[in-house]
Amino acid sequence: MIETLHTLYEIVLMAKLEIAVFILAAGLHFLLFSNLALRRSQSKPKGKSKLDDAGDGPTGDAFNSFASKPSEKSTSPSASIQRAIKPLLRVGAKEATLKDEIRRTLDSLKVPDTAHEEVLADVLDGLGRHAEAELLAAVRSLLPKVTTWRMAEHLLRFLGARAPGDVEALLAEVESHCDAKETLPHGVAVSCHQAFHRILDGVVKTDVDRCWDVLKRMEAIGLSPNNVTCSILLKGVQKGMQDGYLQKVMKIIDSREVKEMDEVLLGSLYEACIRCGQVQYLLNYVKRLREESGFVQVRSAHTVGSIIRAYGAAEDLDGVWATWNEMKRKQIQPTRITLGCMVEALASNNDAEGAYEIIQQALADPETATLVNAVTYSSVLKSFNHQKRFHRVWEVYEEMIKQKVEFSVTTYNALLDVCARSGEISRAEPLLKDMADQGVSPNIITYGTVIKAYCSANRLDQAFAVLEEMQKNTSLHPDEVTYNTLLDGCARYGLFDRGLEVLADMRRAGVPPSNYTLSVIAKLANRSKKPKKAFEMVDGLRKEFGLKLNMHVYNNLIHAATCDSNMMKAQEVFGTMLEERVRPDGRTYTLLLRFCITQKAALPAMALLKTAFGLKHQKDELVKTSGSEDCLHPLLVKALVRSCHWAAAPLRGNAALQEEVIQDSFDFLSRSDLSGMPKLLAEVQKLLPSFKLPKSTTSRIFAKH
Repeated sequence: MIETLHTLYEIVLMAKLEIAVFILAAGLHFLLFSNLALRRSQSKPKGKSKLDDAGDGPTGDAFNSFASKPSEKSTSPSASIQRAIKPLLRVGAKEATLKDEIRRTLDSLKVPDTAHEEVLADVLDGLGRHAEAELLAAVRSLLPKVTTWRMAEHLLRFLGARAPGDVEALLAEVESHCDAKETLPHGVAVSCHQAFHRILDGVVKTDVDRCWDVLKRMEAIGLSPNNVTCSILLKGVQKGMQDGYLQKVMKIIDSREVKEMDEVLLGSLYEACIRCGQVQYLLNYVKRLREESGFVQVRSAHTVGSIIRAYGAAEDLDGVWATWNEMKRKQIQPTRITLGCMVEALASNNDAEGAYEIIQQALADPETATLVNAVTYSSVLKSFNHQKRFHRVWEVYEEMIKQKVEFSVTTYNALLDVCARSGEISRAEPLLKDMADQGVSPNIITYGTVIKAYCSANRLDQAFAVLEEMQKNTSLHPDEVTYNTLLDGCARYGLFDRGLEVLADMRRAGVPPSNYTLSVIAKLANRSKKPKKAFEMVDGLRKEFGLKLNMHVYNNLIHAATCDSNMMKAQEVFGTMLEERVRPDGRTYTLLLRFCITQKAALPAMALLKTAFGLKHQKDELVKTSGSEDCLHPLLVKALVRSCHWAAAPLRGNAALQEEVIQDSFDFLSRSDLSGMPKLLAEVQKLLPSFKLPKSTTSRIFAKH
């Protein structure tokens, strides 16, 4: 009996233990899954319509949608509206039709007026990029007043930048919402600065002139421009823009109440340096700002990349290296873009070996080895190519193969360009085979580069065969560069008639010519011993397409005049060039001065030298010489009477007027015994030091005079 009771007691104890474990497990299960459900509900993005969840919108998740309750999707007001208006959007219904359909659906669902704004915001969220202008206008017209930033943001994003009226309405609404606490209603804690900044960001991309109106409205309610304001305004700084905009932005930056500059503004300034083309000017301005605002801590690799790009554009390699070394000292991990900026800055400034060394350092570090790709290598390949160090190109190419770098069409195009420049056409065919093996489809640049390679090797038949193959077997169409390459190939070998055929094909294809085309046309006529045709064809195309000739076209026309032994025509072209305020380069003066020497035209040579050195011309002297045998063309006299200091020849760089041309011109003039020669020598001798020419050059020029 006692044993039986003892056994029952043990059974009871075991049962209690199992019950306790069961209760504990049930409690843990409840806590775990209730918290998980809560987190899911909290993490779901606000403003997402049920249609979004169903995967019908651009951000939907189909797997999550099937796990949700289908009944909720079918009864959602926003989903019902979207189902009603989607067919109307497909057929391009007008604003009034969409408005009526939305109103009918809202009424049928008995959505209270206070919920209209939130429901319509859900509709816009759900449709995403499909929310066309007509729908947005319909939604806007249904709301007597926008009271949430969420709806205002929708209208700004889709309509603001395109429709001035909507920007004006948003400005008025934001102004009415901004109170002393700088918040919008309904508890949406959005700064008024932020609201204006979003409007400003939309306007600056499409109509920079409207930026000043937005700023005035900000200042009218007591909001001063800050670093973010200035960063947004700097987005409007682009190449070729009016100087006035940049000057206004700089004044606003200088007028900030808080002078401290943050990293965002610093990066925006350097990016603006790159875009506007006034690199050195803005770099000096940024340097002054940094000194005034104190030390700006740079922590972002993106900002480092912007600074490197700016110094690279300014050809300041010391600044490039200093920025890179400072980044390494601060142990800022570079990104792929930062590494690419550094390599490109060095490569574009003829430091291909330095760029290559940066790549080697990156490959040696496991943390940065993965940042190196074909784009990074391409910068080095292009630099070696431009330096005509073709053997280094192929060495780097072999290394890329060993490193198993994944080539892109851009990489192959760069290598094919090396074949064209070096004349190693035999290397092109294996590269094209590699492209096919790798499944890399050639683009229009690929075909154009291959055509260029064949033209450079005087294999025009193959070049035209490539063009024909491209037109027959691909959907690609020849562009201006392709036609210009073929024209240049014809010009190089004096194939005038074939060049005219290319020009006719170009016109039939509807590809308009550019200044480069006109330059090649003039070259074609010169090489074909038809210099008079150069003027006729260039003038006809200029008038037909409304082109303003550039320096290269004028130079080739001057060359055509010299080939025709026509001194007056050469002077006329140069006079027209000055009248159009097209700045000559060293080649312009070299062509003219050499021609004057061969034609023994001393007076034009004297006038050209004075112009090349930026010296003033006396009207009496020019007019007095107009009746002599080697007189000046009246159009050139008219141009020279005006101030032409801007037309001085560059005496340094690739486009410089070379020392030997200056020396030969002075030798010729000294033999001509001109009365004005001593005065010219004295003026030039005083002027030469300002050009920073070597003393040996100056002494050689005046050794005999």
